[in-house]
Amino acid sequence: MRVELVDARSPEGLSKALRLLSSRPYKLDDYVEAVKPIVEDVRSRGYQAVKEYSERFDGVSFEDPIIEPEEAGRYYSRVPDRVIRALREAVKRVYAFQESIKPPERVRLAVGLLEWVPVDSVGAYVPGGRHPYPSTAVMTVVPARAAGVRRVHVSTPPCRGCDGLKANPVIVTAAFEAGADSVIAVGGPQAIAAMAYGCEPVPRVDMIVGPGSGYVQAAKLLVSSVAGIDMVAGPTELAVVAGCHSEARVVALELAAQAEHGPDSLVALITPCEELARRVAELLSRVEDAEGQAVIALVGGFDEALRLASAMAPEHLYLDREASQATGEAPPAGVVSVDVPTAYLDYVAGPSHVLPTGGAARWRSGLSVYDFLRPVARVTKFDPEAAKAAVELAESEGFRLHAESLRARMGAYP
Repeated sequence: MRVELVDARSPEGLSKALRLLSSRPYKLDDYVEAVKPIVEDVRSRGYQAVKEYSERFDGVSFEDPIIEPEEAGRYYSRVPDRVIRALREAVKRVYAFQESIKPPERVRLAVGLLEWVPVDSVGAYVPGGRHPYPSTAVMTVVPARAAGVRRVHVSTPPCRGCDGLKANPVIVTAAFEAGADSVIAVGGPQAIAAMAYGCEPVPRVDMIVGPGSGYVQAAKLLVSSVAGIDMVAGPTELAVVAGCHSEARVVALELAAQAEHGPDSLVALITPCEELARRVAELLSRVEDAEGQAVIALVGGFDEALRLASAMAPEHLYLDREASQATGEAPPAGVVSVDVPTAYLDYVAGPSHVLPTGGAARWRSGLSVYDFLRPVARVTKFDPEAAKAAVELAESEGFRLHAESLRARMGAYP
């Protein structure tokens, strides 16, 4: 792990800390240019192109990549019972949380009704590279099901050398435990394009969600005019704001755990405690199996720490008790944990671990039932007095027939 300790108590140090915390490991534009021909090829040639890209990138493809629930037993049998029990506990907790935040189906308004209507079909992408993510199947499928989505399909890379199985057995098991209708053994940008355009036997969906590589995220962006997407998410981020009462080993483990996601991960400790900063830097330098960039920023107090965290707007924000009590409102973040391990939030706390990155927490939150619900206003009341203002506005815009249609209706009222 690359560790950089910055004294941000001076203007120069603060500027450096801001630069490090706002830096991103790659430009999505580069991935868009690489992926655009793949997406277009799949749109033009359908599943034949999907198979060719699967062979090229994953070394295997299937004439029929669909795994139906009736086949699940073959996959479940490869998964230890303790893992299945853990998946069921995660599903239960995530579903309970998503149900608790779900809005009422109908809300009465002064002008009529507001109805929350679920998306009809969703494709959830679950990465399956060197770190397969069965937990992501839970964190994407369960919120969709809680929202009332009728059809949910999970797409995940095909498995080469899996003794007759099409995909990673733990991911397939997690998908069906979470409530998926099927699993599609296709990965990468070709999977995103196939679900967006519909390439038999891959079904077309209304919305595509989930994390993935830069290539996957670029593909989501490219198809976003024909299928809804949740967000364009990048590598894992974490900011820890802590003081001298925090144990250095605990803080170092928080940072190392999120850096474990990969070499592009960005983790930060922002603290007014010089002893904690130096001790955590020392501990992180000894961690052999964590990757990514660690920034340790030493600031003058918690006010400065929270301002720096706000500028980062990280995916994960961890506040120790001391930092939490120093502010009434947490900085923008995908999810905030107060003295609770972020790894707990990754699996069983309830909120989805599919979260905004790259500063996007300033304008959106993590994946939830709200992403799969459309608020539709049903207007049932016409006010002829208010319509007079509408007539004036229509005429000011040059829409004569708008105004005439309103006057015709106003004439029906005494």
